[in-house]
Amino acid sequence: MAWVKIMGSLMLISAMGVWGLSGAHGIGRRSEELKELRFALAFLEKEISYMHTPLTLALERTAAVCHNPIAGFFQESARKLKAREGLTAGEAWKQGIEWLKAQSHLKAVDLDVLSTAAQQLGMSDSSDQRKFLLMIQEEIKVQEEKARQEQGANQKLWSYGGFIMGIVIVLLLI
Repeated sequence: MAWVKIMGSLMLISAMGVWGLSGAHGIGRRSEELKELRFALAFLEKEISYMHTPLTLALERTAAVCHNPIAGFFQESARKLKAREGLTAGEAWKQGIEWLKAQSHLKAVDLDVLSTAAQQLGMSDSSDQRKFLLMIQEEIKVQEEKARQEQGANQKLWSYGGFIMGIVIVLLLI
């Protein structure tokens, strides 16, 4: 009977530890995704302003140089725009953001920064879009730095906290 209690205790501590490690991983992924997003926006900005690539093709090319989930965001936006369902570039961009919301570790604040680009995308000439995309990149960079600070402060807390919480629960049950 004692071995059942020991196995149950170990399983509980392990489960809580995995939960904590998963939370720590999510915190780290957010800063990586923000960095990837910033580089992708820089690539998109160059496609639009220097190459004068049509928006749908620029979104597809940007997706090709990114990793998921950021690549999926650009693919989804390009797919919606290419489908010719009467969507504007801004509406296709917003639908891409909805896809990204479900697939990434980005917070609502990060997605709100991206949403501001929907208002300008495809609505002005390439030089205005360039300026706006540069501004969005700077805002994403600020969010990236905040995410790194949060990562430094909270990643160890999540990592160890899960195991410690599991041990506390086991001690309370004993």
